Amino acid sequence: MCVVHMRVQCSERFSEVLVDDVEHTELIIESILGTALLELFDAVVVENVIVNPAPEDDDGIGECG
Repeated sequence: MCVVHMRVQCSERFSEVLVDDVEHTELIIESILGTALLELFDAVVVENVIVNPAPEDDDGIGECG
């Protein structure tokens, strides 16, 4: 069994994450990541996906974080 820990951060790009819909975004990431990893492994468990939007900039638009 392999355990893979990942931390992903967007920099200098806008996010498709809506602050009001973080849970749905986390579920989508979980599903897409699980599907991609199944191409490499026989079994995959994706857990603890957490999306933390970065604070808004002066222009009122947040970047992903």
